[in-house]
Amino acid sequence: MATAPTEADRNPFLNWFPAPPPWGKKDALALFAWTAVIAAFFWDLVSLQAALFYFDVTEINLPYRDFFADELKAGRFSRWHPGLYCGMPLYSESQAGYLHPLKYLLYPWLETWQAFGLDTVLSVWLTGLGAFGWLRRHVGPAGALTGAAIFGLSGFLWAHLIHTSMVNAMVSVPLAVWGLECACDGGRLRGVALGALALACQIFAGHLQDFLLTSLLIGAYGAYRAGIERGARNRLFALGAAAAIPVLGAGLSAVQWIPSKELLDRSPRAEGLTWEGLTYGSWSPELLPTLVLREAYGTRARDTDWMDGFYPYHEMNTYMSVLGLGLAVLGLAGRRDRWGAFWPILATVGFLLMLGRFTILLDHAHEIPVLGSSRIPVRFHLWVSLAVAALAAIGTDRLARPGAVRLRWAVLTLAALVAASVPIMLVVYAPAFQVPDPWPKPYHQDRYRWLGEELIEAGLRTATLTAIGLALAATAARTSGRLRAAVAAGLPLVVIADLLGSHWHDVATIDPAYWTKPPASAEAIQADPEHQRVIGFARFSAGEPGYASTEIDFMAVRDTLAWSLPPVFGMRSVMGETPMIPTRWKRFMDATNGNPQQAAVAGASHILSGYPGRIADWPPAEMIGTAYVFTNPEPLPRVRLMGRPEYSSDEDEAVAALVRLGEEIRDRVVVEDPDRPLAPDAEASGVAELVEERPERLVIRTRSDGDAYLVVADTFDPGWSATVDGEPAAIRPAFVNFRAVFLEKGEHVVEFQYRPAGFRLGLAVSIVGALVALGMLLARRRVASPGPGHGLLGWPGWWPWGMLLVAGGIVAGSAVSVGPGGVGVHPRWSEGLHGFTWGAGLEAMQREPIAGPR
Repeated sequence: MATAPTEADRNPFLNWFPAPPPWGKKDALALFAWTAVIAAFFWDLVSLQAALFYFDVTEINLPYRDFFADELKAGRFSRWHPGLYCGMPLYSESQAGYLHPLKYLLYPWLETWQAFGLDTVLSVWLTGLGAFGWLRRHVGPAGALTGAAIFGLSGFLWAHLIHTSMVNAMVSVPLAVWGLECACDGGRLRGVALGALALACQIFAGHLQDFLLTSLLIGAYGAYRAGIERGARNRLFALGAAAAIPVLGAGLSAVQWIPSKELLDRSPRAEGLTWEGLTYGSWSPELLPTLVLREAYGTRARDTDWMDGFYPYHEMNTYMSVLGLGLAVLGLAGRRDRWGAFWPILATVGFLLMLGRFTILLDHAHEIPVLGSSRIPVRFHLWVSLAVAALAAIGTDRLARPGAVRLRWAVLTLAALVAASVPIMLVVYAPAFQVPDPWPKPYHQDRYRWLGEELIEAGLRTATLTAIGLALAATAARTSGRLRAAVAAGLPLVVIADLLGSHWHDVATIDPAYWTKPPASAEAIQADPEHQRVIGFARFSAGEPGYASTEIDFMAVRDTLAWSLPPVFGMRSVMGETPMIPTRWKRFMDATNGNPQQAAVAGASHILSGYPGRIADWPPAEMIGTAYVFTNPEPLPRVRLMGRPEYSSDEDEAVAALVRLGEEIRDRVVVEDPDRPLAPDAEASGVAELVEERPERLVIRTRSDGDAYLVVADTFDPGWSATVDGEPAAIRPAFVNFRAVFLEKGEHVVEFQYRPAGFRLGLAVSIVGALVALGMLLARRRVASPGPGHGLLGWPGWWPWGMLLVAGGIVAGSAVSVGPGGVGVHPRWSEGLHGFTWGAGLEAMQREPIAGPR
């Protein structure tokens, strides 16, 4: 509740109140600086000289978008990808981002690798741009640029640079918050519609967890605004606006998320997560030193990190600049302001949730529908980085405006972080000094030396930039007028230098030929007229290219056509890489693992491996590049007529039949058909010819002397429908994962059509949502008369200390276990801490040091 300010409240040493100047030349300079910095840092991508690759970019993101881009260029909106997993519902999987605006700005006109790089860079730029515009409503240009830099370049961005959908989704976060503020400040619905559109774009980007994280943030902000409003109507409006933004956002994007939910219900993730699965990826308290020194435990860029036992190290990056943290402490001067008070609350709650398994807060979260599937708690750093950005913006704004500013608390906080980090690092690194000669091999010795060099270089860089920033802050605090504003304007530039310097090696790029020039293995297989599908097993992890400490022939890494690479080079694969696969595909692969007929049944003509060996009854492998290429001597046609059915009443029985029949599955069709129209001993004779094929349509002509099943070795999906000679026909699951249609003897034309399951319902809901949003945009009438966005709160100035004590109590209480043996350390803590080990990077991928030529 706002109250009239007193003289104590106006103390410039303690408090901040907004006075943002009108937009002008300084804003133009700030935006020019942001644009220039992003363009310069990503110059290889902006100038189209290099392409992104590595990890999810190689496994998922770019291959998915390559298919979608090719379809757009062909004038089609194909939602089924025939090239992966024997066919996959790519639209429903969502990570291709079919409906995200940047897809249509870039992908139809450029080569995919070019569009993909610009897509990533534009998302980073737009994230900072949106944050600047939002913060500029409350602070001056220097403060807004500081906050934009922290949110746009914080560890959350770099942690998810390989998750392109998440980078796309970051753009929406400040815009959604901006929309809620506009609604709550003006009492109109227009802000609700704009915030909902921003949230809908997160789902269109293809990462539903970002939508959940941002929706929860909006809910928390709305609850806070309701708590400080006067009058029931205004409180209800704030709560209603905060609830309406995600609800309307879900309505606008239903055309995407309803098909995605349908696929989720048919995937292994439908079973939900255990507590261990939900909290895997918690931010360990021993990572506190990485807030001070990003490279405290090494980096993947030099293969020096040792994060064995944690989720991959890139996810654990929460660095926000030491100077940025100091400025955020200065920003606590806004704690008496209606707007400024929310950000310390958000930072505290977000930090507690980031800890995941280390507090009691998520002990039952896995039991909550929908939210219980939102894994990797460290991703709540999204909240923390936004809150720190807002507080740092206030801190910089204080230094840019007249009035005395004391730096004491900021300096003491940074000193306390350093003081706490030193003993933590000593404890964690203790094994490196206590174990005699732990790494006798040159491989390990090199990394030990490199780690030392990284720590020294990082320490010097961070200390120098922090010292420069604090000197600028001290100078600004002692001066006035234009000089003060000019000195304060240097603070965001130092923050940017710190954040970019800490992540200098985090953008893995390669010659575009990696994506545009097919490897020799692909060309050889395509030259074989019998080729159908491939199965690739890589020697190296997709996490290796770009983050290796010794020279690697990156082009050769592709030779095995593993992950999701085959479609990029015009081929189809039995395999793929995605976190949301149909359960039926997985169960088929598991049930036939080790069965020599697995490849034949799946329509695979070639198997590629990074290791030598033999496959029983297959010719020896041919070495092509670095890949060992095996050719199936007796491939089965992808489209074929089959008899001798083995009937199953459901999926479980079909899986059991696959295991029981073994190699007989080559000649018998395991089919889930309650009608059982074909005798179990009926042989099939005749031909099936694929006469027309597009991703969403197949036309097959058949001729048979007797009744038979038409088997199509493409993944079964409820989105497919079939007709036989123009009449609807049932598609039955064959071999658990594939499709079968019963045909009577004679000649037939069978047509398959695809539309994602749930698409029609989702489209109808989205149309309704669009009409509601349009009505909100056109509405002029005020629905409520809330208080101003800024103003004094009636809270005592010490309230942040009370909140800090509560948070500390939660952490301390979570670390204690009381049992029959007395009081001790809770297993959530004792089993969640690690000592020094070379357990990540290439060492974890290979388990043994790699010797010989790379």
